[in-house]
Order: sequence, then structure tokens, then C-alpha cells
Amino acid sequence: MSVRSAILSDLKILERLVAEDDKCIFVSPLIDPSTEIGPSSLDVRLGTELVITRTTSSTHIDLTVSKGEVERQVKEYSAHWRVRPEDTFVLHPGEFALAETLEFIRLPRDIAARLEGRSSVGRLGLQVHATAGFVDPGFEGVLTFELINSGRLPVRLRPGIRLGQLCFFHVDDVQVPYGDRPSNKYGGRLGVELTKIYEDPEIPE
Repeated sequence: MSVRSAILSDLKILERLVAEDDKCIFVSPLIDPSTEIGPSSLDVRLGTELVITRTTSSTHIDLTVSKGEVERQVKEYSAHWRVRPEDTFVLHPGEFALAETLEFIRLPRDIAARLEGRSSVGRLGLQVHATAGFVDPGFEGVLTFELINSGRLPVRLRPGIRLGQLCFFHVDDVQVPYGDRPSNKYGGRLGVELTKIYEDPEIPE
């Protein structure tokens, strides 16, 4: 029995990028493979759509109320904002924003991925995901950056900057890939999606 590496190397990533449909890791656009593919990862870039948090009179988001009320609170707290490719935006210290990857990703059913921040970005105090960095087999869509500026200075960003990197893992015997699951809440999207925690069964009707 052959032993396979848990994390795909650069060569294996390249092989999967050009593989047949049921084995292909689809990434588009792939602008410059020579700079985007590292020894065991693939860089991803900042897209053009953001969701920023509004200042409101609310003291908290209440996850103990009904689904409809949680959804209303989430939408009241958030504002969509689109940045033109040639424009910039500033993330101030302590601010939080959701953003999309420029790349559309589709994973086969035997590959999972994890989104990590690039070291060069992290050393500026910029976190690219708070908790939700795992990408299930069978996922397709753009990925979401959870941007937090943990530094002391504002950071100016523009679409196209490489903020994160994807590591890929072999997964065997997946019965129901992400795209086929009834609980699939975020797959197939082409922009930033607000939290859909109100669809969780723990939230009352």
C-alpha cells in the first residue's frame, strides 16, 4: 500500500490544477503560478467585495432569539461595499471586515483545504481569518477572508493583493461532499456572504 503525503506539495498542486474533472482543483483566475504556488500552498488574492460592520445603537447580537430576529440583527449590523479594482480601502486598528477572495475555488471530493494568512501580512498585524479557515471537500465558490487589524496602524489594501494561502489535504472515503449536503450554507456563492447562523438548528423558530 502506498503512503501519500497529508499536504499536497507544489508538484502535486500543479498536477491537480490540470487534472481531469473529478480530480481537478479548479482555481480561477490563476494569474501568476510562479509567484502564487509555494512549496506546499497556493496564494489567494483579495477580491472587490467587502462587508463592513456598522456602528449601531445595539448593545449586542442576541443568538437566543428567533431565526428571523437573528437574521434581522445580522443585516442591521452589516453593510456591503464594493471596491473598484483600481481603488483602495483602509482597515483601521481593531476593525473587522469580511472580504472575498478574487479566486473562485472548486475542490474535488478527495481534497480538503485550509486558508491561512501569509506570513508577510501577519507581521503587519493583519489577520485574514478569525476561525473559519477550513474548506470541505466538494466546496465551490469564492472564499471569505475574516479581516482583523490587530496592529496599531491603519492598513491600506487594494483588490489583487495576495493576503492568504491555501494548503490542500488528501481526504479518503467522503460520503457526502460539501456541495451535496443539505446543510450547505455558503457553497456556490460569487460574493461575500453574511453569516447564516440563524439557519442552525440550535436557533429557535
